[in-house]
Amino acid sequence: MLLLTIFAVSFPLALYAYYVGSQAFAFFEGAASFAFWFSIVGLVFLFPMRYVVSLFSKYIRTLRGSILLGSYWTAHLILYGLILEGIVAYSFRIHSLVSQLNVNLASIPIYPVSVASLLAGFAFNPSIDIFIPPVYVLALSFYTISISFIIAVLVLTNIMKVAEIGKMCTNAMRSRALVVMPALGVIGGAACCLSLPVLISLAAPTAAIFSSSPIVYYSAYFVFPTATAFGLKFNMDSTNKISSSMSKIVAQNKTNRKGQGFLAN
Repeated sequence: MLLLTIFAVSFPLALYAYYVGSQAFAFFEGAASFAFWFSIVGLVFLFPMRYVVSLFSKYIRTLRGSILLGSYWTAHLILYGLILEGIVAYSFRIHSLVSQLNVNLASIPIYPVSVASLLAGFAFNPSIDIFIPPVYVLALSFYTISISFIIAVLVLTNIMKVAEIGKMCTNAMRSRALVVMPALGVIGGAACCLSLPVLISLAAPTAAIFSSSPIVYYSAYFVFPTATAFGLKFNMDSTNKISSSMSKIVAQNKTNRKGQGFLAN
């Protein structure tokens, strides 16, 4: 209920940002965007990804988990930051001159005011613009931070869960493990880098930087990250089912061994 309330409040807060105008537009637009994406991420983790969150809380405590999360999250932030800068430059004809390392906070009002413009504001405003000489500019929004974090969490849980399954295979009875190995190969191959959606999400933003087509920019900014998240969630569901099956096999093997030991005695 709290998350739904925060989600509902984000829209009138964004409208109020247009009412106050340039004096405090960035502040109220930023508060609205933060409320919107905080509630979205919270609802995603609370419902479709509830079990993923429990896995994430376990894996992130390890050194490997922290490194995986940090590296994937950073990579996606950089790529999507470059894309947002490309969208701003293309849509508003704003060309950034990078002469020195600098960080700015920017918000661009989108008119006429409507539901569509408010949603666009949530996607683009405010942006933290990081100027890196001589030519690079990263524009980070609450959308890029949120979607990158969701993807990084899914990447981490996929990889760590596959590693757990591999460990269970070594402990399970060889004949049973060999039956499951082909399925593990599919899951492991998909989760390694991590599945086709992730490869697309990594490649598409880089390609978009060199393109003048707005469709490429917007696809790389909206379509590919969303496809990545859905693909990884589907992969995680499949991996989790295999993990449950393997746990049952391991438990059955332990029971059989105890029974054999009892009969031997």
